[in-house]
Amino acid sequence: QNGEEVTVLWNGVSVSTKAKSMDWIGLFCPQDADPNAYLDYWFVNQSPTYSKGHGKVSFNVFNIRVDCEFRYYINNTAAKTTELLARSNLLKFSGGHDNPLQSHLALTGDPTQMRVQWTSGSKSIPIVRYGSSSNLTQMVKGISRTYGASDMCGPPATDPVNFIDPGYLHDVLLTNLLPDTTYFYQYGSNVSFSNVNKFTTAPQIGSENSYKFITYGDMGLTGLSGASDTVKLITQELNTGSKFILHHGDLSYAVGYAYIWEQWMHLIEPLASRVPYMVGIGNHEVDFLKAFASNSNMDDGFHPSWGNYGHDSGGECGVPTLNRFHMPDNGKGVYWYSFEYGPVHFTLMSTEHNFTRGTQQYEWLDRDLRGVDRNKTPWLILVGHRPMYTSEKYHDDHVVSLHIQEEVEDLLHQHKVDIAIWSHYHSYERTCRVYKQKCTESGTVHLVIGAAGAHLDSVPQYEVKWSEHLEMNYGFGRVTVANGSALLWEYMRNVDHIVADSAWIIK
Repeated sequence: QNGEEVTVLWNGVSVSTKAKSMDWIGLFCPQDADPNAYLDYWFVNQSPTYSKGHGKVSFNVFNIRVDCEFRYYINNTAAKTTELLARSNLLKFSGGHDNPLQSHLALTGDPTQMRVQWTSGSKSIPIVRYGSSSNLTQMVKGISRTYGASDMCGPPATDPVNFIDPGYLHDVLLTNLLPDTTYFYQYGSNVSFSNVNKFTTAPQIGSENSYKFITYGDMGLTGLSGASDTVKLITQELNTGSKFILHHGDLSYAVGYAYIWEQWMHLIEPLASRVPYMVGIGNHEVDFLKAFASNSNMDDGFHPSWGNYGHDSGGECGVPTLNRFHMPDNGKGVYWYSFEYGPVHFTLMSTEHNFTRGTQQYEWLDRDLRGVDRNKTPWLILVGHRPMYTSEKYHDDHVVSLHIQEEVEDLLHQHKVDIAIWSHYHSYERTCRVYKQKCTESGTVHLVIGAAGAHLDSVPQYEVKWSEHLEMNYGFGRVTVANGSALLWEYMRNVDHIVADSAWIIK
């Protein structure tokens, strides 16, 4: 099964071979992949019996739409050479190459719609079957897309040993649904279909029925058990009725190593196939430097003289994110857009594109905020990646935050934005209602929640009066929209499964 743990056993490594602690076993997909193109590996010394010529190690394996094998390599560190000693039997996945995987839902801003996306190796027409019961009586067809290494900017994303064909990325839009209604669905093609799952559509825009949503940034797979613990705890939140997830940048942390996308999409699938998974972009999805680019058609991105915008996407320059996630079409794809859910208007901006006055994004942001009907959606929440307010002592990032204040904060104040949610810092922080560095009732509450799984920060704090809570532990945000005038923010800490900080925000 996709993501399943597989145990690899070996024996018969002769005494003359002299098994060394640096000998290794690698996973290769496809089975004839170049020796440098291993997807995962273990040194044999992970097994206590390796020096006796036998042992075992375990791998979690992921279906990338090809067959795989394991190989044992002798590592001669003195000669700086490796020698292939043995190959395993062929590893095949249940459901084969065409198995529909990595499903995720998305809102469009219209409560009568739901978008369903997934990945497979099949180029057959994508289909979603759905209905108000498990007897799926309706069917909609969609479109498929893909991307290649040449579509991205440069290494490591474009290197043949790092790039993996993403298969076909399928996209089906369901329309004419009833708001606030549960539907059963399955997805696939005439070749293979998924199991039946279910989702609930958004309520009517302006509805003041109470609901909860989950929000966080900076997840990836890098923080030991941080990301997996976050997923486990959010699964419990979905069981108690949270309606959608808002992930504002630094998603997989693949940074050019495509196998990480395959693993991360599998990690979030139990969440994203049940509730809409709304994403924004961060520096590790988009940022790149033309000096490293192999694609001459790419511009140099956003690199202001005062910013620390580097090659943080590893040459991806947004291509995997843009192709894997289809967000509402009222902005610029996954980069900036807005949607409404009940009494809340959500506006997502990109801190990785030019947001300064007079630019395309700034003008869109002004129009979007100006156009909100506060009678229908009294709550206005802005979402981005790099924070406007943070008290952590990272000098270069702090300079960026000051420039975001300089360019964008007046828009928030002018349009009476209630809450701004950010990440980028691998920590949690909540401010007072703040404007121009001062606590004031006419200001915006800023929330930094970038602790979903990436390695945590451990730096001192600037002395500021507007910071009300800062801590560096894994966790996520839970928002309860009580009605059009009361909202509860809670920071859920992973380590002890408690509400570590909370605040009622009253209009």
